[in-house]
Amino acid sequence: MCLSPIQRAIALPDLMQPDDLTLSPSLLRRWEQPIAPSLSVLVRCYNEMEALPKFWESLRLQTVFRRLEVVVLDSGSTDGSLEYMLEQPCSIYCIAPSSFNFGRSCNQLMHLSTAPVVMFLSAHVLLEQPDTAEQIVKLLSGLTHSAAYLRQVPNPTFGYNAYEAAYLKRRFPAGTAPDLLQTPGAFSNAASALTRAAWARLHFPELQGSEDYQWALGHLAGGGELFYLPHLLAQHSHNENPAQVFKRVRLNVLARGKAGSYGKAMFLFVGVAVQTMRQGAGLKEAVQFAWNHARAYL
Repeated sequence: MCLSPIQRAIALPDLMQPDDLTLSPSLLRRWEQPIAPSLSVLVRCYNEMEALPKFWESLRLQTVFRRLEVVVLDSGSTDGSLEYMLEQPCSIYCIAPSSFNFGRSCNQLMHLSTAPVVMFLSAHVLLEQPDTAEQIVKLLSGLTHSAAYLRQVPNPTFGYNAYEAAYLKRRFPAGTAPDLLQTPGAFSNAASALTRAAWARLHFPELQGSEDYQWALGHLAGGGELFYLPHLLAQHSHNENPAQVFKRVRLNVLARGKAGSYGKAMFLFVGVAVQTMRQGAGLKEAVQFAWNHARAYL
């Protein structure tokens, strides 16, 4: 069971025993909210100890922090992440690493939270504006089947490279006001928000990648609203090497059924190489990133 290391270190009188230890989250600690939350912040975590102090610092700066319900789903951290989370005002659940699934984890977090509006955040994302959560609540509280996503920008604290700077600039263009979309755009659960009613109507597909994009497709097809919020910034980058880029892109390509797209691979190779060089990379570095991005589509 994923909690055994923690159980040896601390007392867990309220530990919930799930019916299926493989799939059902185990309760490590439930945080009792002093007031009804206006927004649930849902966090997927795996070995994020390096990022967690800054993550919580940006969260605590939110103007509506006292009205936030923070729910964390950990998938087997071994780096002290769980111990650190126990010191924070949040409910903590965990699952075995082998049972993690991107779509399923989103649905699990929705079941474990209560607010009418939720915001998904990766545990290494930093919110730049202190009123981000407040603006999310104002935008979505009066709506029913609606969702939104923030503009992702490089994170100088945790590092990024020219490839990632180019990718984020292309996928998340600048803007000053909410934009109502007709396509999924770059909807990403690294920094997204939606109404509980939107999720109740359509759960996330249990995919190992692109669950957010596929959900957005179905959401829009069912008449739901999707906003891009370019004025609200979320620092989110991984500083991956070319091999890691291939692995991540391939995961999403397979989830979307896009493998075998030779024409797109060639188009992307040229585009990614040029854009990466424009962000300061040398020719060799740009070609390495472009090839690993492009070959994920082959």
